[in-house]
Amino acid sequence: MKRSHKITVAVLASAVAIVAGAYLYARAWLSPSSASAPPQYDLVKVTRGSISQTVTASGQLQPKTVTTIRADSNMPTRKLVALYVEEGDRVRAGQALAAVDASGLDLDLAAAKANVASQKARLDNLKAQPAALNKETADADLAQARTTLEAAQDSYSNTKVLADKGLIAKSQSDDARRQLEVAQLRYSAAQSTWKNAVAQVTDDVIKAQEAALAQAQATELQDRLVFDSATIRSPVAGVVAEIPLNLGDLVSPSTAVMTVVDPDPMVLQAMVNEDDMADIRTGLSATVSPSSMPDLSLKGEISEIDMHAQIQSNVSVFQTSIKVPNRDGKLLWGMNADAEITVLNLDNVLVLPTNAIRTSGGASQVSILDGGKMVSWDVQTGPTDGTKTQIVAGLDEGDEVVIPLRKSSTSPPSPQGAAPGFNQVFRGLR
Repeated sequence: MKRSHKITVAVLASAVAIVAGAYLYARAWLSPSSASAPPQYDLVKVTRGSISQTVTASGQLQPKTVTTIRADSNMPTRKLVALYVEEGDRVRAGQALAAVDASGLDLDLAAAKANVASQKARLDNLKAQPAALNKETADADLAQARTTLEAAQDSYSNTKVLADKGLIAKSQSDDARRQLEVAQLRYSAAQSTWKNAVAQVTDDVIKAQEAALAQAQATELQDRLVFDSATIRSPVAGVVAEIPLNLGDLVSPSTAVMTVVDPDPMVLQAMVNEDDMADIRTGLSATVSPSSMPDLSLKGEISEIDMHAQIQSNVSVFQTSIKVPNRDGKLLWGMNADAEITVLNLDNVLVLPTNAIRTSGGASQVSILDGGKMVSWDVQTGPTDGTKTQIVAGLDEGDEVVIPLRKSSTSPPSPQGAAPGFNQVFRGLR
């Protein structure tokens, strides 16, 4: 009886030891020590870097300057007889581009020139006052002519009476009449000479002649402009983009003869969404890439913003002009292009990864380690590009902050399979 009791006690002691060992083994398997557990956070430093924000837009390229060439406004409708350039040619200001039929215009100009010469000669004569036409001589000549005329009139009257009575021959009366006619002509000439002499010393007459000369010169200038307008010239330098006419077509002052453009710089008329307009202003830089040349990136600048919105697909957009250099002429009128407008560009500022910062109620905080414990720390932040955020105050370059790591949803697998449980231990005792 005593031996049986001792065996029972020994078995119970062994079972308790086995259970305790199994419990400790399972605990060690299911709960690894803190020394072997991986860290639950990462540390990042405050560094210096750049923050950039961009707004995307797209549109079409067009020349900055487009000039429609027309004939002079005073030119009559004429046929086009010559084209001196072709589409794609580069032209300079003043260069002849085309010509219309100028027949008859040269005759009008020649007549105007002759009229100017005549009016100038008259003015010169009035101002010259030659000695033969001075007023004193003209007065004496006119008095003498008047006396001669009066004598001739008396002689003719007397001889006519005598001839009518048959007292003298009729031929004598005829001679007296001819002398009277000569005297009348001389008197008339003396009157003209006297008037000219008086006119040459009259300022009003000279001024009137000066006005007549000015009018003649204006007519000559007008006829010269009309004659010169038969040759159509470019008012600007650029490239011929379009010639809509053919030889023989009628050209009037309202006819578009050709189009000349200035291809450098080109202008991208980009459409910017209204949500982005708060950040858009003239002077901002942009990177422009033509759709047909995606590897080409050109630096441009916003030059103008349309203040009136357009509606595209029920969305308000604003036309924004971006000047783009085109020195090699690769950009063509009507090309589609995309633009990235830089609305913010900060260099050499303190930055942290955005996921290291918590923001709530307008306040920003980060986590730092203080004596091995994780604590919250207030910071003042600036702009962000989504990946990095500027640190304005609260931290210095080189300071470390904590970024918590994501927790794994599964336990690591056992190298020998699943950890043994109590049932397995007890089954081992059986």
